[in-house]
Amino acid sequence: MTKEEFLKLLDRYIAGKCTEAERQSLDRFFASFQEDGSWQQSWELTARERIKLEIYTSLNRQMDEEQVTGLSVWRRAVPAVLRIAATVVVTLGLGWLIYTRFYSEPSPRYITQKTIRGQRATVTLSDGSVVRLNAESQITYPEKFTADTREIQLTGEAFFDVHRDPGHPFIVHSQGLKTSVLGTSFNIQAEATATTVQVTVKTGRVQVEPEGDDSSRRLVLTPTQQATYTRANASLTRQTVALDRYLAWTDDVIYLDNTPIREMAQILEKWYGVTISLEKEGLGNCLISGKYKSDQLINILEGLEFMQGITYRFVNNRTIILSGNPCNH
Repeated sequence: MTKEEFLKLLDRYIAGKCTEAERQSLDRFFASFQEDGSWQQSWELTARERIKLEIYTSLNRQMDEEQVTGLSVWRRAVPAVLRIAATVVVTLGLGWLIYTRFYSEPSPRYITQKTIRGQRATVTLSDGSVVRLNAESQITYPEKFTADTREIQLTGEAFFDVHRDPGHPFIVHSQGLKTSVLGTSFNIQAEATATTVQVTVKTGRVQVEPEGDDSSRRLVLTPTQQATYTRANASLTRQTVALDRYLAWTDDVIYLDNTPIREMAQILEKWYGVTISLEKEGLGNCLISGKYKSDQLINILEGLEFMQGITYRFVNNRTIILSGNPCNH
């Protein structure tokens, strides 16, 4: 009897549809089946199939006990269908207990790591991958990766140095964009309020695609390449970029390259946990360049005043107003 024939007959038995001849055939086969332990390796039974065997064994054990204790009178008095139904209910409960206790995977415990303004954090995942979180960012990940894939959720900006594991792809879900890798390093900028999501690759290869989309719009990125996903129309484009501009923050460097003052103010707010206002709206159009590594905010403001003629004043410890001539471009 093949595995498929045996399991089909076992299903009929549990459902109470076996003929007497089928039941005897099943009993004889199962008796020899138990004597030869090699079936456990050669048949490779699933958890559900093992439960069926537990149910069958339990039913037979109950029938043997009835014969020994003289309960066969009850068996003759109660209709066979009801007797089987009652027994199956009990043994199904037993099977479910066996499955949940020994075969089912426990639900993973998820952890959320969040940073606030002026704060950055480094998180080491259970597989050895390292995630560097920028300010005002959040990731959610399982305490331990147990599935076929290693999946996390990201809001904000993070740099990933992924431990290589070809059998378990690493997947980041970020504001409608799905990023998949095996082992590489890359940056994702996916602010909750931003109109775009950007993935910038430092090493290795990265695949990006809109969530739930077909494969026609997948892009594979290599080092120095960046994908930009526009959330409004789900468009996906690729370009080559200077890594310094997008990865400098991971080395505690503020990198400004013809950056509008308006955007610079937002960067300083995130880095130092302050609020910056512009006295004249047109000042926000002015462009500024420079690099500031692990510098104090007051030093950056002094540099702006000296090099760009932009003055500042503190309203209080956390509120700053910038003043200067507006720009039209």
